[in-house]
Amino acid sequence: MFLEARASGNPHTVDTDRHNIAALPQALLKRSLATIHSEDIRGHLITQLQRKAPSTVARERTTLSALFTYAAELGLLHQAHPVRTMRKIPELSTTTQRAISPKDVPTPARLAAAIEAVRDKRPDIADVFEFMSLTGIRWGEARAIRVNSISRLPFPQLIVDRSHSDRYDEKNPKSWRGKRTLPLSPRAHEIFEKYAARKHPDDYLFTNKLGEQLSVGVVRKFPLGFERHNLRHYAASTWLRLGTPVNEVAEYLGDEARTVLAVYAHVLGEDQRRDHAERLARAEGQISAGDPWGTPDPNLGPSTSNMIF
Repeated sequence: MFLEARASGNPHTVDTDRHNIAALPQALLKRSLATIHSEDIRGHLITQLQRKAPSTVARERTTLSALFTYAAELGLLHQAHPVRTMRKIPELSTTTQRAISPKDVPTPARLAAAIEAVRDKRPDIADVFEFMSLTGIRWGEARAIRVNSISRLPFPQLIVDRSHSDRYDEKNPKSWRGKRTLPLSPRAHEIFEKYAARKHPDDYLFTNKLGEQLSVGVVRKFPLGFERHNLRHYAASTWLRLGTPVNEVAEYLGDEARTVLAVYAHVLGEDQRRDHAERLARAEGQISAGDPWGTPDPNLGPSTSNMIF
C-alpha cells in the first residue's frame, strides 16, 4: 500500500523507495509494522553502513521514516514511531559529511591524459567531461543544459536551473537554492559556444550525433579511469586552491558552506600541512648537520633576546 500511495510522486523517489524497502532483511519484512521498534530499525541501518555510504543509508532512513509515518496515519502502529524515536546514529547526522580523500581528486596531469584518451574516440564526450571539470556541475545538470542556459553580460555565466537523470523527468537541481549561476572560464565558455552554435535557444547543449539528448549509457562506454563525479571534486578543489572563498565555492556547487568545509577539508588544510612538511625538511637538514634541534652555537654566548634580568 505504501509504494502504491507514493506512485504519483517523483519517479526517482519512487524507485529509491522500492529499492530501500527491498533492502530490508527478510526477518523484518515478515513482521507486521506494529511489531517493529526503533532498535530494529537502528540495527538494520548500522548493518547497512558496513557496506554502503552514509548518504545512501540516510536515504534508506528517509524511506523508512515515510513508511512508518504512512502506517501511523492509517492507525497501524501501536508503538512509538520507530525511526523518529530511534537513538541517533552519528554517521547519519545531518551535519556529518564524508570528507573526500586526496586520491579521489585527479591531478591536472591525470585529468588531461584521461580526457585526451576519450577525445581520441569521441571528441564530443571528451568536451562534456572537460566542461564538467571546469564548472563542477553534476551529470544530470550537464545533460539538462540548454543553449539559453547562459548569461553573457557583464561576463559569461552558466545558469544551472534543471537536472535530468536518465529515465526520469526533469526536475530542479539538487542545489538547496534551486537555481544557481557560476562564472565560466575562457575554456568553459569556448566549449559552451562551440555546442550552442546553429542550435535553437531551447535545444539541449550537449547532444549525440543524431541531435538527441546524451544518455549515460553512451557516456559509460568511455571511462575516465576514475569516478565521473570526481570531475566535480576536481573543480571544487581547483577553486579552493585558487583562493576562492568557501561560501563562493558552495554557491557555485549548489551546496552549503558547511558541506564544502567538511568534504574538502584536505584542500583547506593544505597550507598548514605544507608548512609542517617544510619544518620537517628543515629539521632533517639540521639532523644531517649533526644538530637535530638547531642548538645555538655556544661560542656565540647566550642570547640576550629572551633574558628577563
